[in-house]
Amino acid sequence: MTIPIRGVLPWRAAASPKPLYPIPGARLLLLPLFLTTMCTATAQSEEPWQPADGEAQAADAPSQAPADAPLDVIAVQKVEEDDASPEPPAKRPPPVLEEIVVTAQKRPEDIQSVPLSVTAISGDNLTEMNMGDMNEVANHVPNLDVLAIPTFPSIYMRGLGSSYNRGFEQSVALLIDEVFYGRASYINQGLLDLDAVEVLRGPQGTLFGKNSSAGAIHFRTAMPESDFSTKGDVLLGSLDSRRYRLISTGPLGDTLNWRMALLDERRDGDIHNTTTGVNEENRDNQSGRLRLQWSPDQNLAVGLTLNAGFVGQDGPGAQLTKARDRHLAAMLVFDPQTSDDPYDERSAMDHRAGVDRETYDSTLRADWTLDSGTVLTSISNYAWLDEIVHFDADASPVPFLVLDNNERLRQFSQELRLTSEPGELEYVAGAYFLRNDLNATYDITDYLELTEILLITGEAERIACINTSSDPKTCQDAILDDSNSGRAAGETIQARMSAQGGASPVETSLTRFGQLTDSAALFGQATWHFSEAWGLTLGARLNYEKKSLDVVHRLINNQTGVEGSNVTSGGQGVPLLGGYGLGNNPGGSIIFPIIIAGDTPFSAQRDRHDLNVIPKASLQYDFDDSAMAYASVAQGYKSGGYNAQPVNDQQIEFDEENALTYEIGVKSTWLGGAARLNVSAFRTDFEGLQVATFNGVAYVVGNAASATIQGIEYEGMLITPLGVLLGLNGAYTDAHYDDFRTAPCAAEVTDAPPCDLSGRRLRLAPRIKSTLVTGWQVQPFDLPVMFSAGVTASYTSEVALATDLDPIDIREGGTTFGVQMGVRSILDRWHVSLFGDNVSNQESLAAAQDAPAYRGSHFGGAYPFAIYELEVGFHF
Repeated sequence: MTIPIRGVLPWRAAASPKPLYPIPGARLLLLPLFLTTMCTATAQSEEPWQPADGEAQAADAPSQAPADAPLDVIAVQKVEEDDASPEPPAKRPPPVLEEIVVTAQKRPEDIQSVPLSVTAISGDNLTEMNMGDMNEVANHVPNLDVLAIPTFPSIYMRGLGSSYNRGFEQSVALLIDEVFYGRASYINQGLLDLDAVEVLRGPQGTLFGKNSSAGAIHFRTAMPESDFSTKGDVLLGSLDSRRYRLISTGPLGDTLNWRMALLDERRDGDIHNTTTGVNEENRDNQSGRLRLQWSPDQNLAVGLTLNAGFVGQDGPGAQLTKARDRHLAAMLVFDPQTSDDPYDERSAMDHRAGVDRETYDSTLRADWTLDSGTVLTSISNYAWLDEIVHFDADASPVPFLVLDNNERLRQFSQELRLTSEPGELEYVAGAYFLRNDLNATYDITDYLELTEILLITGEAERIACINTSSDPKTCQDAILDDSNSGRAAGETIQARMSAQGGASPVETSLTRFGQLTDSAALFGQATWHFSEAWGLTLGARLNYEKKSLDVVHRLINNQTGVEGSNVTSGGQGVPLLGGYGLGNNPGGSIIFPIIIAGDTPFSAQRDRHDLNVIPKASLQYDFDDSAMAYASVAQGYKSGGYNAQPVNDQQIEFDEENALTYEIGVKSTWLGGAARLNVSAFRTDFEGLQVATFNGVAYVVGNAASATIQGIEYEGMLITPLGVLLGLNGAYTDAHYDDFRTAPCAAEVTDAPPCDLSGRRLRLAPRIKSTLVTGWQVQPFDLPVMFSAGVTASYTSEVALATDLDPIDIREGGTTFGVQMGVRSILDRWHVSLFGDNVSNQESLAAAQDAPAYRGSHFGGAYPFAIYELEVGFHF
């Protein structure tokens, strides 16, 4: 089911030499063209039929649409024919919703006949409704939570996802034109010039690979066309937003077509840094795509796609969301405007942070139709990504911790598969190979002396207090809220740095992570329609994977030049702090082994091998052409791997994750095609659920014992006889840990870790999420223009943002509203649209977590307040 974004009704009229509405009320027949997002890919991903611009039917020839033309186009053509006849038609057919075609099972199918919980959004909706990133897409997809930012992107589906760690593979598979990309950084790479986005919920391992235990997001880019066409738009808006898009397509001879898409996007940040005096989260993005499609005959199609993308962000856009009085008093010494109000759009980080990312990839695809009708497909892809990330890790104006987290990725994949013709027995079978070469750094530089760290954080006093007091919580609060001690610490640090001529590195923690992954798989899925009403689908994927690791973790004392740790645990040597003592490496690192528990230099080389089978089965029953029901069971698997942010050799490796999902659903069409209602219920049982725990400076990956996620998802749409669109989608989800006794503890907890979160809800899994869409479009007085207006309301209940479920790191429940108004020519030669996001200025946190080293203080980022944008576009 597709829900138009912001309540606007996307529409493209077929060209015609005469008015499209010859009689009152006939315009209702065109409403299906913009009521739902249309995914019209055929086996060759062709565009829906429509006459060429300015082309008319011959006067002496009957007007005839192709057999596969959308019903609404046929209806409009029928109106024109009737208008030319001597007698007007007696009755006009009512408006209906259009068929949506998806490739969720690697073959074009009506979304209403696919036994999966899937949402499709067309490329026209993405561009015409101004959906600039996946954050907006997620608002209209049940059980999808996306943080699409350059610095620390994440994707969660049905409460399952992957936190930020270079070695942590995604639980939600990302695919662009059926090519798997293993990095969340690609979440925004596929939004340029799309045919459709398909969101598949639940395990998709049989056809889309091992790392899709939560689901898959598939971006299908638009195909080259055989007629010359150019379209583009310019967008101007709040925060000095500027976006320019240009798309052009056409032929290079009789058998070769091309398509080019370009994007340039810039925006000033909405967070003012009071320490540096500049705005943060300024974005400067460019991307381009060139597609060539060669079809020498009807049985062979060869396509080449070249992509390039450049992402730049100046400043992370993060800010303090809560600061204990002691910490805030110290920060105010360095910047008197420091604030912990998460919605005041102010930051006070002293280090100029940012992201620079370059991505390139090429894909060669060949489809050969054999004499039997079976299609042999080959997809070869090579992708490379280079990313540099600088971050003020302590999120404060105090020169304390700076993070450099860079990545170099090279990936090659090859898929060969056979896809049968539709029939009584349908099958998809193939082989897949992936090589992924990853190199990453995780370097932290400290600028404070140990005594200064203990003074500013109060950690030494806190440890002594909780070890001796009968009321640890009360004395801990008293220490963390001691603003006088915090101010004194800040003044001491400032005086030392001024005397030395500024901040200089004291210690450095360096991590070099290299991982080579080879993955090979055989997969197959077959559907047997053993009667007119019943269909049985069985599938499986046999996957072998080898990962080779080479990791080095070093600690360096920059003041002495000595490498290694000079700290021991267990109180050996000269006592330092709460169980730590001086070691036998004079001049070595002292700070990192104390502020990060267990931090020890090491190097390691390891190999791991995984062999697994991922099965799937589903049963489908068609009541009639307008309703079906299905039941399915699928195994989800996510391989084990290596932590890219380890601080000792005990944190290197984590185990595989297994999931078993049961799902039942009903898909139905009502009122002669004017309404749709799809409902599904699911339950997923996890064993060895992979989670990322924040250790005060970095996310460390481990396995929780078990978890259960279950709920109901629904999508409905109705087009009224008056042309008003009503859409509703959402989910009710119960996601909780069955057994998680090794969980991290919230910062304010005085008990020694670990904590027991068994029975508690998973992060980023709201109990209720729902979006209501209303829209209307009209052609007044049969003028050659269309006016549209729409409103969208999206509600999400309260949701935890951090793995430790700290009640401070909570996104409160609430509703956001979006609006749109627009006018376009009847032949779609031009359009002018006004968009408004979060027009009610709803306060909502996008992300939040503990501030490194500052126990009890937190940082994160909020979604922007009201944003207004004006877009002007052309098409010829």
